[in-house]
Amino acid sequence: MRVVIIGAGAAGLTLASNIRENDEKTEIIIFTQSEDIAYSPCAIPLVLGGCIESFDDIIMHDADYYLDKNIQIHLSTTVTGVDSSSKKITFEKDSNSESMTYDKLVIAAGSELIAPEFEIDDMDNIFSLTNISDGRIIQESIKDKKEIVFISNLSIGIESAYELARKGYDVTFLEQSFGILPLFLDGEISQKLVELNEGVDFETNADVTSITTNGSKKEIHYNDKTISADVVILPSNKVPSTSLAKQAGCEIGDFGAVVINEYLETSVEDIYAIGDCVEVKSHITGTPTLSPAGTTAVRQAMVLANNLLGNKLTFDPVVNTVVSKVGDYNYACSGITESFAEMIGMPVVSVCIETCQKARYYPQNNKLCIKMICKDDGTVVGCQMLSDGDLSSRIDALSFIITDNMKCEELIQKEFSYTPSLAMVVNPIVQAALAIRKKMQ
Repeated sequence: MRVVIIGAGAAGLTLASNIRENDEKTEIIIFTQSEDIAYSPCAIPLVLGGCIESFDDIIMHDADYYLDKNIQIHLSTTVTGVDSSSKKITFEKDSNSESMTYDKLVIAAGSELIAPEFEIDDMDNIFSLTNISDGRIIQESIKDKKEIVFISNLSIGIESAYELARKGYDVTFLEQSFGILPLFLDGEISQKLVELNEGVDFETNADVTSITTNGSKKEIHYNDKTISADVVILPSNKVPSTSLAKQAGCEIGDFGAVVINEYLETSVEDIYAIGDCVEVKSHITGTPTLSPAGTTAVRQAMVLANNLLGNKLTFDPVVNTVVSKVGDYNYACSGITESFAEMIGMPVVSVCIETCQKARYYPQNNKLCIKMICKDDGTVVGCQMLSDGDLSSRIDALSFIITDNMKCEELIQKEFSYTPSLAMVVNPIVQAALAIRKKMQ
């Protein structure tokens, strides 16, 4: 069996590795437009800030590593066509066009950047920040610069903004929405995240209309204001990459992504899709949604590897659990925000409390802000947290709570660990559930 994979991100490479771990005979061929593979985009801000010394340090494997495992990777190669009737793809490298047949085709094409809506007169010293190549270019370009403006960037941009501010750059962040990370955090949480941190000048509801050049400076025009900078980082607005899927005849959903079933099959026989280019089902609403996260891509890849080898597994609906570090503070979220619930007409009750990660009297403590969101029957549907301490285990627990459709009444009865130096006797999650219960009563 020949499995052809389009895309060498987390989805494509994990799929290839999992197939090979369980089967030595399957022919695996990967195509990617990039020269760099097997790196973590989440680590790019850490390199820009100097926490990690070099971009080379975040590359885990090269193409030869996979070739040793009998996995072929065609770097810097563009797949130009898919003919599902003849089960053949065409691809181009170095201006040479070739074709190849497949038994199973997996589209793991990820997402693609869309141009900002405002006008830009000259792209000199204006950059996107989405991949390791962008990171290298920015790192080199800012060496002799001082003022940097970010516009409506997602996690990778916000994290980079604080890392560069820590290095001494003057950094401004213009957010075109009501607050930073609007897909993950409600307004009061995103505002608190900005207030807790120092080093970056934030402005929300910034309606950027144009970027013009004035000598060596860039001038950013918004809300009848103008600020200047040496370097501008553009919004990282992305959409699912679906051109090849459309060409193959695959169904495209309302979110502009490839429609798949629970087995990760598209509407076309022997064509599958995983990663940022697909629609998934929301556990909370039961409707299609997007989940452009590395954890989602990896889970899909592991499920699909089993399915291609004859072990039927299904991919479960998502709750979109996220944890990240912004400046000196960490944020975490799982489920839906209150603003999203209001948008879809779902009645919810929410509380936002401030507490501690450890016993209140313990000298080295971490303050914790936690917002919990429940349906009007008490079912937990969302949670957001802020702290200067570790939140990963806590938000993972919330992910399981939401996935199990647990209600506050049930949550209060659950058993949590305790010791003064590590945890409170009444877990903060339970504290939030008690506050919700009191509010509902």
